[in-house]
Amino acid sequence: MELLSKKLTDYILEKGIIDKCNYEIYLYGFQIFLELSLNILCSIIIAILLDMKIECLLFFLFFIPLRSYNGGLHMERYLSCLLLSCTTLAVALLIVKNFTVAPIISYLLYTISVTIIIITGPINHPNREVNADEDIRFKTKTKITLTLNFIISIVFLVTGNHKYLFLESLVYTIVSSTLLIGRMKYVKKR
Repeated sequence: MELLSKKLTDYILEKGIIDKCNYEIYLYGFQIFLELSLNILCSIIIAILLDMKIECLLFFLFFIPLRSYNGGLHMERYLSCLLLSCTTLAVALLIVKNFTVAPIISYLLYTISVTIIIITGPINHPNREVNADEDIRFKTKTKITLTLNFIISIVFLVTGNHKYLFLESLVYTIVSSTLLIGRMKYVKKR
């Protein structure tokens, strides 16, 4: 992605579309755009191949806000991140497609995961420290997200969508696991 981003940025610089002083900004923007586009494309392909488009959307509905406000494990290289993300999505969807658990098991996983998420709080990454104001804001947004998702889980329970309830508990298990791993990894680096 870095090489392609560099080529795109060099191209628009040569064409006079941007100034040299903005080179790094465009380079970063292209890289983020390309990486995000590839992640989305791979996720769509996984959802289509598994015939689980709604489940994939729900996965990201639960995953993205929690991950955005709490951080967690980050891979050193983009390819590692892409492979881990695709594997995680595919495995979670396959588990939900092939197994059903009783709602009590889903709520047990859910409760353990929420407890871990609340206790660990936002994880500081060495490249992105969270200051005190951000920490408060992220914790507040996490509580709002947890509350809304709990309401959604109740709707799943009442409507008999045990598969979606199980998916939600799996997402929470994944997020809490990455928080714990991130906490261990980044505390060692300091």
